[in-house]
Amino acid sequence: MQHEITASLIDHLRAKTGMNVVWVFDGVKLPVVKPFITVEQMPSSESVVSKMRDAARSIYRFQVGLHTQSMTERTRKQDEIKRIFVFDTFDLLDTTQIPAPVIGSFCVDLTGITPISPESVSDTTNYHKVYFDIEIDVNYYG
Repeated sequence: MQHEITASLIDHLRAKTGMNVVWVFDGVKLPVVKPFITVEQMPSSESVVSKMRDAARSIYRFQVGLHTQSMTERTRKQDEIKRIFVFDTFDLLDTTQIPAPVIGSFCVDLTGITPISPESVSDTTNYHKVYFDIEIDVNYYG
């Protein structure tokens, strides 16, 4: 499910914003040309929600980064992406098939928006970025 959700987030953000969206993993090279969006998996949580263990719950967490050229661009695109997370329904893609068919849908819970300044003033690559913390709540039934 993790792969399907991540791919679905990337596909939806790419289609809605027209920006390059990068899946962050060990060794990935980020684009030089801004603006772009990053999607990174964060720790998830698991729980059993019924006495007979016939239902379980996973909360998948992601950090979505917006990297822009200027503060003006960041604040405008930040509002655009925030509205996507608050109001859109995302298609769930079956990534075991090519092309990936839609097998369901999900909504995103936006839990935080954090602007990040670079550690060094000379680090212009990390200027004008903001991170969105999102969660996707999934219930499973045995």
